[in-house]
Amino acid sequence: MTQNIVLNIEGLLEEISNVGSQREISDLGVILLNALMKKERDLRLKEDLENKGNGFYERQLVSELGKLNISIPRDRKGEFRSSLLPEPWQRYEESHKDLMTKLILCSYSPNQIKNLFSHMNLPYSSEQLEELKEELYKKAKEFRTRELPSESVVIYIDAYHTEIKNEENKVSKAVVYSILGVDMEGHKSIYGYYTFFGSETKEDWLVILNDLIYRGLKRVLLIVSDNFSGLSAAIKSLFPKSDHQLCYVHMQRNVRRNMSKEDAREFNNQLSILRKKKDFDSIVAEFEKLCHEYIKKYMHFIKGLLKNKNLYFAFLKYPESIQKNIYTTNPIENVNSRIEVTRVKAGGYFQSVKTLEISLYVLFSGIQDRKWKKPIPAFRKALYEINQLFAFRFRESLS
Repeated sequence: MTQNIVLNIEGLLEEISNVGSQREISDLGVILLNALMKKERDLRLKEDLENKGNGFYERQLVSELGKLNISIPRDRKGEFRSSLLPEPWQRYEESHKDLMTKLILCSYSPNQIKNLFSHMNLPYSSEQLEELKEELYKKAKEFRTRELPSESVVIYIDAYHTEIKNEENKVSKAVVYSILGVDMEGHKSIYGYYTFFGSETKEDWLVILNDLIYRGLKRVLLIVSDNFSGLSAAIKSLFPKSDHQLCYVHMQRNVRRNMSKEDAREFNNQLSILRKKKDFDSIVAEFEKLCHEYIKKYMHFIKGLLKNKNLYFAFLKYPESIQKNIYTTNPIENVNSRIEVTRVKAGGYFQSVKTLEISLYVLFSGIQDRKWKKPIPAFRKALYEINQLFAFRFRESLS
Protein backbone atom coordinates (compact mmCIF):
# COMPACT_ATOMS: atom_id res chain seq x y z
CA MET A 1 0.00 0.00 0.00
CA THR A 2 2.87 2.38 0.79
CA GLN A 3 4.24 1.96 -2.72
CA ASN A 4 0.98 3.25 -4.13
CA ILE A 5 1.43 6.60 -2.39
CA VAL A 6 4.91 7.02 -3.77
CA LEU A 7 3.90 6.03 -7.29
CA ASN A 8 1.08 8.55 -7.44
CA ILE A 9 3.11 11.47 -6.18
CA GLU A 10 6.05 10.38 -8.33
CA GLY A 11 3.86 10.65 -11.38
CA LEU A 12 2.60 14.06 -10.41
CA LEU A 13 6.09 15.39 -9.80
CA GLU A 14 7.43 14.00 -13.06
CA GLU A 15 4.64 15.86 -14.81
CA ILE A 16 5.53 19.03 -12.91
CA SER A 17 9.20 18.58 -13.73
CA ASN A 18 8.32 18.37 -17.40
CA VAL A 19 7.00 21.92 -17.32
CA GLY A 20 10.06 23.03 -15.41
CA SER A 21 8.51 24.47 -12.25
CA GLN A 22 10.84 24.13 -9.27
CA ARG A 23 8.28 25.95 -7.14
CA GLU A 24 5.62 23.30 -7.78
CA ILE A 25 8.07 20.55 -6.78
CA SER A 26 8.86 22.42 -3.55
CA ASP A 27 5.17 22.89 -2.77
CA LEU A 28 4.53 19.16 -2.91
CA GLY A 29 7.62 18.53 -0.81
CA VAL A 30 6.13 20.80 1.86
CA ILE A 31 2.81 18.89 1.82
CA LEU A 32 4.58 15.57 2.38
CA LEU A 33 7.04 16.87 4.96
CA ASN A 34 4.31 18.56 7.03
CA ALA A 35 2.20 15.39 6.96
CA LEU A 36 5.15 13.21 7.98
CA MET A 37 6.11 15.47 10.91
CA LYS A 38 2.53 15.69 12.18
CA LYS A 39 2.18 11.92 12.06
CA GLU A 40 5.49 11.51 13.90
CA ARG A 41 4.17 13.78 16.70
CA ASP A 42 0.89 11.82 16.84
CA LEU A 43 2.82 8.57 17.23
CA ARG A 44 4.96 10.10 19.99
CA LEU A 45 1.88 11.36 21.86
CA LYS A 46 0.40 7.86 21.83
CA GLU A 47 3.35 6.80 23.95
CA ASP A 48 2.99 9.73 26.37
CA LEU A 49 -0.66 10.10 27.43
CA GLU A 50 0.18 13.01 29.76
CA ASN A 51 1.38 15.08 26.82
CA LYS A 52 -0.65 16.85 24.10
CA GLY A 53 -0.13 18.66 20.84
CA ASN A 54 0.50 22.39 21.04
CA GLY A 55 0.04 23.75 17.54
CA PHE A 56 2.76 24.54 15.03
CA TYR A 57 5.44 27.10 14.31
CA GLU A 58 6.67 28.22 10.92
CA ARG A 59 10.24 27.73 9.75
CA GLN A 60 12.06 27.97 6.43
CA LEU A 61 14.20 24.99 5.50
CA VAL A 62 16.71 25.28 2.67
CA SER A 63 17.22 22.20 0.52
CA GLU A 64 18.01 21.32 -3.06
CA LEU A 65 14.26 21.29 -3.61
CA GLY A 66 14.31 24.99 -2.82
CA LYS A 67 13.28 27.01 0.23
CA LEU A 68 10.55 25.08 2.03
CA ASN A 69 8.20 27.02 4.33
CA ILE A 70 7.24 24.23 6.70
CA SER A 71 4.92 24.01 9.73
CA ILE A 72 6.71 22.24 12.58
CA PRO A 73 4.46 20.54 15.18
CA ARG A 74 4.96 21.25 18.90
CA ASP A 75 3.94 19.43 22.08
CA ARG A 76 2.91 20.80 25.48
CA LYS A 77 6.05 19.57 27.22
CA GLY A 78 8.34 21.08 24.62
CA GLU A 79 10.10 17.74 24.17
CA PHE A 80 9.07 16.72 20.66
CA ARG A 81 11.40 17.37 17.77
CA SER A 82 10.84 15.66 14.43
CA SER A 83 13.53 13.27 13.29
CA LEU A 84 13.10 14.70 9.82
CA LEU A 85 14.59 18.05 10.80
CA PRO A 86 18.31 18.85 10.60
CA GLU A 87 20.29 19.68 13.74
CA PRO A 88 18.97 22.68 15.74
CA TRP A 89 19.66 26.01 14.02
CA GLN A 90 20.88 24.21 10.90
CA ARG A 91 18.68 25.09 7.95
CA TYR A 92 20.11 22.75 5.34
CA GLU A 93 20.45 19.00 5.50
CA GLU A 94 21.64 16.81 2.64
CA SER A 95 19.92 13.73 4.10
CA HIS A 96 16.61 15.62 4.09
CA LYS A 97 17.04 16.29 0.39
CA ASP A 98 17.80 12.59 -0.14
CA LEU A 99 14.69 11.57 1.79
CA MET A 100 12.30 13.85 -0.06
CA THR A 101 13.79 13.04 -3.45
CA LYS A 102 13.67 9.29 -2.90
CA LEU A 103 10.21 9.28 -1.37
CA ILE A 104 8.68 11.51 -4.04
CA LEU A 105 10.63 10.80 -7.19
CA CYS A 106 11.42 7.08 -6.84
CA SER A 107 9.07 4.10 -7.14
CA TYR A 108 10.19 2.37 -3.97
CA SER A 109 8.65 -0.84 -2.64
CA PRO A 110 7.53 -0.91 1.02
CA ASN A 111 10.68 -2.85 1.99
CA GLN A 112 12.92 -0.36 0.20
CA ILE A 113 11.23 2.54 1.98
CA LYS A 114 11.63 0.77 5.31
CA ASN A 115 15.34 0.17 4.59
CA LEU A 116 15.75 3.83 3.59
CA PHE A 117 14.23 5.01 6.88
CA SER A 118 16.34 2.54 8.85
CA HIS A 119 19.51 3.76 7.16
CA MET A 120 18.62 7.35 8.04
CA ASN A 121 17.62 6.42 11.62
CA LEU A 122 14.03 7.59 11.05
CA PRO A 123 11.38 6.01 13.31
CA TYR A 124 8.90 4.79 10.68
CA SER A 125 7.56 1.29 10.11
CA SER A 126 5.34 0.01 7.30
CA GLU A 127 2.35 0.32 9.64
CA GLN A 128 3.20 3.91 10.44
CA LEU A 129 3.53 4.74 6.76
CA GLU A 130 0.07 3.30 6.29
CA GLU A 131 -1.10 5.68 9.01
CA LEU A 132 0.45 8.52 7.03
CA LYS A 133 -1.62 7.47 4.04
CA GLU A 134 -4.73 7.56 6.23
CA GLU A 135 -3.75 11.06 7.37
CA LEU A 136 -3.49 12.23 3.76
CA TYR A 137 -6.78 10.54 2.94
CA LYS A 138 -8.44 12.32 5.85
CA LYS A 139 -7.21 15.65 4.48
CA ALA A 140 -8.47 14.67 1.04
CA LYS A 141 -11.90 13.94 2.49
CA GLU A 142 -11.97 17.26 4.35
CA PHE A 143 -11.02 19.06 1.13
CA ARG A 144 -13.70 17.21 -0.85
CA THR A 145 -16.48 17.84 1.69
CA ARG A 146 -15.65 21.37 2.84
CA GLU A 147 -18.30 24.10 2.88
CA LEU A 148 -18.80 25.94 -0.41
CA PRO A 149 -19.69 29.58 -1.10
CA SER A 150 -23.44 30.04 -1.38
CA GLU A 151 -23.13 32.08 -4.58
CA SER A 152 -20.98 31.64 -7.68
CA VAL A 153 -20.65 33.26 -11.06
CA VAL A 154 -19.92 30.02 -12.90
CA ILE A 155 -19.14 26.37 -12.34
CA TYR A 156 -17.45 24.13 -14.90
CA ILE A 157 -18.20 20.41 -15.00
CA ASP A 158 -16.18 17.74 -16.78
CA ALA A 159 -15.80 13.96 -16.73
CA TYR A 160 -12.47 12.16 -16.77
CA HIS A 161 -12.46 8.46 -17.69
CA THR A 162 -9.88 6.21 -16.07
CA GLU A 163 -9.33 2.76 -14.59
CA ILE A 164 -9.15 1.93 -10.88
CA LYS A 165 -8.66 -1.29 -8.92
CA ASN A 166 -11.96 -2.10 -7.20
CA GLU A 167 -12.52 -3.89 -3.88
CA GLU A 168 -12.22 -7.26 -5.65
CA ASN A 169 -8.72 -6.23 -6.77
CA LYS A 170 -9.81 -6.04 -10.42
CA VAL A 171 -9.00 -3.09 -12.66
CA SER A 172 -12.35 -1.55 -13.66
CA LYS A 173 -13.50 1.40 -15.72
CA ALA A 174 -14.41 4.48 -13.71
CA VAL A 175 -15.29 8.12 -14.24
CA VAL A 176 -14.17 11.11 -12.16
CA TYR A 177 -16.34 14.23 -12.31
CA SER A 178 -14.46 17.41 -11.40
CA ILE A 179 -16.21 20.68 -10.53
CA LEU A 180 -14.38 24.00 -10.86
CA GLY A 181 -16.07 27.12 -9.51
CA VAL A 182 -15.54 30.88 -9.74
CA ASP A 183 -16.99 32.79 -6.79
CA MET A 184 -18.52 36.27 -6.80
CA GLU A 185 -15.09 37.84 -6.26
CA GLY A 186 -13.56 36.05 -9.24
CA HIS A 187 -11.55 33.42 -7.35
CA LYS A 188 -11.22 29.94 -8.85
CA SER A 189 -11.31 26.78 -6.74
CA ILE A 190 -12.14 23.11 -7.05
CA TYR A 191 -15.62 22.64 -5.60
CA GLY A 192 -15.55 18.87 -5.69
CA TYR A 193 -14.54 15.64 -7.35
CA TYR A 194 -16.64 12.50 -7.51
CA THR A 195 -15.64 8.96 -8.49
CA PHE A 196 -18.05 6.36 -9.88
CA PHE A 197 -17.29 2.93 -11.29
CA GLY A 198 -18.74 2.24 -14.74
CA SER A 199 -19.77 4.79 -17.35
CA GLU A 200 -21.55 8.11 -17.04
CA THR A 201 -25.17 7.85 -15.88
CA LYS A 202 -28.02 10.33 -15.48
CA GLU A 203 -28.24 9.48 -11.79
CA ASP A 204 -24.66 10.67 -11.23
CA TRP A 205 -25.67 14.27 -11.93
CA LEU A 206 -28.38 14.28 -9.29
CA VAL A 207 -25.90 12.93 -6.72
CA ILE A 208 -23.26 15.53 -7.66
CA LEU A 209 -25.52 18.59 -7.81
CA ASN A 210 -27.31 17.63 -4.60
CA ASP A 211 -23.94 17.30 -2.85
CA LEU A 212 -22.94 20.80 -3.99
CA ILE A 213 -26.22 22.13 -2.60
CA TYR A 214 -25.80 20.21 0.67
CA ARG A 215 -22.35 21.78 1.09
CA GLY A 216 -23.76 25.28 0.70
CA LEU A 217 -23.93 26.20 -3.00
CA LYS A 218 -27.35 27.77 -3.61
CA ARG A 219 -27.18 30.18 -6.54
CA VAL A 220 -25.10 30.01 -9.73
CA LEU A 221 -25.40 32.28 -12.73
CA LEU A 222 -23.93 29.88 -15.30
CA ILE A 223 -23.03 26.17 -15.51
CA VAL A 224 -20.61 25.18 -18.29
CA SER A 225 -20.33 21.57 -19.42
CA ASP A 226 -20.23 19.14 -22.30
CA ASN A 227 -23.49 17.69 -23.60
CA PHE A 228 -23.78 14.94 -20.96
CA SER A 229 -26.95 12.88 -20.98
CA GLY A 230 -29.24 13.87 -18.13
CA LEU A 231 -27.26 16.89 -16.96
CA SER A 232 -29.55 19.54 -18.47
CA ALA A 233 -32.57 17.97 -16.79
CA ALA A 234 -30.75 17.83 -13.45
CA ILE A 235 -29.76 21.51 -13.75
CA LYS A 236 -33.34 22.54 -14.55
CA SER A 237 -34.55 20.62 -11.51
CA LEU A 238 -31.96 21.72 -8.93
CA PHE A 239 -30.66 25.05 -10.33
CA PRO A 240 -33.70 26.25 -12.29
CA LYS A 241 -32.54 29.88 -12.55
CA SER A 242 -29.03 29.06 -13.76
CA ASP A 243 -28.04 29.33 -17.42
CA HIS A 244 -26.48 26.24 -18.97
CA GLN A 245 -23.66 26.71 -21.49
CA LEU A 246 -22.67 23.73 -23.63
CA CYS A 247 -19.02 23.83 -24.65
CA TYR A 248 -18.81 25.89 -27.84
CA VAL A 249 -15.39 24.45 -28.74
CA HIS A 250 -16.75 20.91 -28.57
CA MET A 251 -19.61 21.89 -30.85
CA GLN A 252 -17.07 23.06 -33.43
CA ARG A 253 -15.17 19.78 -33.06
CA ASN A 254 -18.38 17.81 -33.50
CA VAL A 255 -19.10 19.75 -36.68
CA ARG A 256 -15.76 18.59 -38.08
CA ARG A 257 -16.48 15.00 -37.03
CA ASN A 258 -19.97 14.82 -38.49
CA MET A 259 -19.67 16.85 -41.70
CA SER A 260 -17.46 16.64 -44.73
CA LYS A 261 -14.30 18.76 -44.57
CA GLU A 262 -15.69 21.34 -46.96
CA ASP A 263 -19.08 21.64 -45.22
CA ALA A 264 -17.50 21.70 -41.77
CA ARG A 265 -15.13 24.48 -42.80
CA GLU A 266 -17.96 26.59 -44.17
CA PHE A 267 -20.27 25.90 -41.20
CA ASN A 268 -17.61 26.90 -38.66
CA ASN A 269 -16.69 29.98 -40.69
CA GLN A 270 -20.33 31.08 -40.51
CA LEU A 271 -20.30 30.44 -36.76
CA SER A 272 -17.31 32.77 -36.40
CA ILE A 273 -19.18 35.49 -38.27
CA LEU A 274 -22.28 34.99 -36.09
CA ARG A 275 -20.32 35.37 -32.85
CA LYS A 276 -19.17 38.85 -33.83
CA LYS A 277 -22.74 40.16 -33.63
CA LYS A 278 -22.77 39.65 -29.84
CA ASP A 279 -26.56 39.65 -29.47
CA PHE A 280 -28.02 36.46 -28.04
CA ASP A 281 -31.48 36.49 -29.66
CA SER A 282 -30.30 37.45 -33.16
CA ILE A 283 -27.43 34.97 -33.10
CA VAL A 284 -29.69 32.10 -32.04
CA ALA A 285 -32.11 32.99 -34.86
CA GLU A 286 -29.32 33.10 -37.45
CA PHE A 287 -27.80 29.89 -36.07
CA GLU A 288 -31.14 28.17 -36.59
CA LYS A 289 -31.23 29.48 -40.15
CA LEU A 290 -27.68 28.20 -40.76
CA CYS A 291 -28.55 24.76 -39.44
CA HIS A 292 -31.54 24.45 -41.78
CA GLU A 293 -29.21 24.90 -44.75
CA TYR A 294 -27.57 21.57 -43.84
CA ILE A 295 -30.44 19.64 -42.24
CA LYS A 296 -31.25 17.47 -45.28
CA LYS A 297 -27.64 16.36 -45.63
CA TYR A 298 -26.93 15.78 -41.91
CA MET A 299 -30.40 15.21 -40.49
CA HIS A 300 -29.59 13.54 -37.15
CA PHE A 301 -26.61 15.74 -36.28
CA ILE A 302 -28.31 19.03 -37.17
CA LYS A 303 -31.44 18.12 -35.18
CA GLY A 304 -29.17 17.71 -32.14
CA LEU A 305 -27.68 21.16 -32.69
CA LEU A 306 -31.13 22.74 -33.07
CA LYS A 307 -32.37 21.06 -29.91
CA ASN A 308 -29.59 22.75 -27.92
CA LYS A 309 -29.34 26.01 -29.87
CA ASN A 310 -29.93 28.23 -26.83
CA LEU A 311 -27.33 26.37 -24.78
CA TYR A 312 -24.44 26.97 -27.17
CA PHE A 313 -24.75 30.76 -26.94
CA ALA A 314 -25.68 31.36 -23.28
CA PHE A 315 -22.27 32.98 -22.71
CA LEU A 316 -23.40 35.96 -24.81
CA LYS A 317 -25.77 37.04 -22.02
CA TYR A 318 -22.75 37.96 -19.90
CA PRO A 319 -20.26 40.86 -19.89
CA GLU A 320 -18.01 40.83 -22.92
CA SER A 321 -14.86 40.84 -20.77
CA ILE A 322 -15.63 37.36 -19.36
CA GLN A 323 -17.14 35.71 -22.46
CA LYS A 324 -13.82 34.15 -23.47
CA ASN A 325 -13.67 32.55 -20.00
CA ILE A 326 -17.13 30.98 -20.02
CA TYR A 327 -17.91 29.67 -23.51
CA THR A 328 -15.86 26.46 -23.15
CA THR A 329 -14.96 23.78 -20.61
CA ASN A 330 -11.25 24.36 -21.24
CA PRO A 331 -10.56 25.61 -17.67
CA ILE A 332 -11.59 22.30 -16.11
CA GLU A 333 -10.14 20.24 -18.98
CA ASN A 334 -6.75 21.78 -18.24
CA VAL A 335 -7.06 20.48 -14.68
CA ASN A 336 -8.09 17.01 -15.89
CA SER A 337 -5.06 16.85 -18.19
CA ARG A 338 -2.93 16.82 -15.05
CA ILE A 339 -4.89 13.82 -13.75
CA GLU A 340 -4.15 12.04 -17.01
CA VAL A 341 -0.42 12.55 -16.62
CA THR A 342 -0.62 11.27 -13.05
CA ARG A 343 -2.49 8.15 -14.22
CA VAL A 344 0.06 7.39 -16.94
CA LYS A 345 3.01 7.81 -14.59
CA ALA A 346 1.27 5.61 -11.99
CA GLY A 347 1.26 2.69 -14.43
CA GLY A 348 -1.90 3.29 -16.43
CA TYR A 349 -4.45 3.00 -13.62
CA PHE A 350 -4.98 3.93 -9.96
CA GLN A 351 -4.45 1.27 -7.30
CA SER A 352 -7.65 2.20 -5.43
CA VAL A 353 -10.24 4.94 -5.05
CA LYS A 354 -8.41 6.02 -1.90
CA THR A 355 -5.13 6.32 -3.79
CA LEU A 356 -6.86 8.33 -6.53
CA GLU A 357 -8.42 10.72 -4.04
CA ILE A 358 -5.10 11.30 -2.27
CA SER A 359 -3.53 12.11 -5.64
CA LEU A 360 -6.35 14.52 -6.51
CA TYR A 361 -6.10 16.21 -3.12
CA VAL A 362 -2.36 16.81 -3.57
CA LEU A 363 -2.94 18.01 -7.12
CA PHE A 364 -5.95 20.28 -6.51
CA SER A 365 -4.85 21.80 -3.20
CA GLY A 366 -1.45 22.53 -4.72
CA ILE A 367 -3.00 24.34 -7.69
CA GLN A 368 -5.30 26.39 -5.47
CA ASP A 369 -2.59 27.45 -3.06
CA ARG A 370 -0.13 28.23 -5.81
CA LYS A 371 -1.91 29.54 -8.91
CA TRP A 372 -5.40 30.61 -7.86
CA LYS A 373 -4.77 32.95 -4.96
CA LYS A 374 -5.61 36.04 -6.97
CA PRO A 375 -8.98 36.63 -8.67
CA ILE A 376 -9.30 36.33 -12.44
CA PRO A 377 -8.75 39.86 -13.85
CA ALA A 378 -11.62 39.59 -16.37
CA PHE A 379 -14.10 38.76 -13.61
CA ARG A 380 -12.83 41.53 -11.36
CA LYS A 381 -13.24 43.98 -14.24
CA ALA A 382 -16.87 42.91 -14.73
CA LEU A 383 -17.76 42.68 -11.03
CA TYR A 384 -20.36 45.45 -11.10
CA GLU A 385 -22.16 43.98 -14.13
CA ILE A 386 -22.02 40.50 -12.65
CA ASN A 387 -23.57 41.68 -9.39
CA GLN A 388 -26.32 43.47 -11.31
CA LEU A 389 -27.09 40.30 -13.29
CA PHE A 390 -27.06 38.28 -10.09
CA ALA A 391 -29.40 40.64 -8.24
CA PHE A 392 -31.86 40.66 -11.15
CA ARG A 393 -31.77 36.88 -11.62
CA PHE A 394 -32.17 35.97 -7.95
CA ARG A 395 -33.99 39.01 -6.56
CA GLU A 396 -36.89 36.91 -5.24
CA SER A 397 -34.66 34.40 -3.40
CA LEU A 398 -32.51 37.22 -2.00
CA SER A 399 -35.43 39.21 -0.60
